[in-house]
Amino acid sequence: MVSERNFASGNDGLVAVDKVDNKVLFFDPTNYKLVRTLDGFAPRVHDLLISEDHARAFVPIYGDGIHGDNLHPGHLIAVIDLKEKRHIGDFSVSPYETPHGIRWGTDGRLYCICENSGVVVELDADSGTIQKAMQVGSNKGHRIEVLPDGSKLYAETEEDGFVSVIDLKGHKPLKKISLPSELDGLGMSPDGTTVLVVDAKKPTLYLIDTAQDELVRTIGLEHYEKAAQIVRYSPNGCFVVVTSHEEPLGTILRADLNEQRTIQLGKGPMDMAFHPDGRTVVIANQNDGTISVVDLPEGEVLRTVDAGAGIESLSFY
Repeated sequence: MVSERNFASGNDGLVAVDKVDNKVLFFDPTNYKLVRTLDGFAPRVHDLLISEDHARAFVPIYGDGIHGDNLHPGHLIAVIDLKEKRHIGDFSVSPYETPHGIRWGTDGRLYCICENSGVVVELDADSGTIQKAMQVGSNKGHRIEVLPDGSKLYAETEEDGFVSVIDLKGHKPLKKISLPSELDGLGMSPDGTTVLVVDAKKPTLYLIDTAQDELVRTIGLEHYEKAAQIVRYSPNGCFVVVTSHEEPLGTILRADLNEQRTIQLGKGPMDMAFHPDGRTVVIANQNDGTISVVDLPEGEVLRTVDAGAGIESLSFY
């Protein structure tokens, strides 16, 4: 089974979450020129998810701090109308705090991990009503992925060093997959067969087989001195892209993970958006206010474009 619901792309626009300036930005998807800015959000916008019909975007309001140092945690998810390019309201996850990683399940279910509270909330995507709250087993969970059939959710727990597996049908914890180190990001293949997890201490990826929910492979990243952070599969499943916020580097791997190419990016590279042409990825360089446009098959940065003050997440739609 393959689902596109958590792998948005499209030619209508490019939307970005500028964490540094606390804004949502809209760019022309062809020339990457800024066309609209939304501001006035509670502190501070972080992650991003596009609805399956590409009509809305959901942007968690994390709080005014960073992971591990967030004294004023947020409790909202901003809802953005992508067609009209405007902020149309907010969902509340209260009494839970610090929403971050956000993904679709099946049947219009929206899942968001609330870091400080140690739970994943299941929301009705139309009303924002909380349906369930499920324990992760850690108050350090930052990012999540959901199987295409909606049966299981995976959450990395950063300093606690395990991936939490949640049974979404039974709404309960299923397993903790212990890994050799602290963690810093994860990404699922479009067919849901594998989850890649980023080691937070050294340049290494861990591959989890979702049929067994076990670690089956360790992949070293070439040419890094420090650990990476973000890992994503392309929507067509042909490529894996890794970035390192601690170094101006990214890595492009083929789907079998046997071949990798290192690319030079801007300062503090973070998340990425995959163009519908299947060969272009746009990577946000959060620490220097740029985005890098990259050719995936060639493993080459085509150009670097000024964009916002510090974009963390972005997506074509």
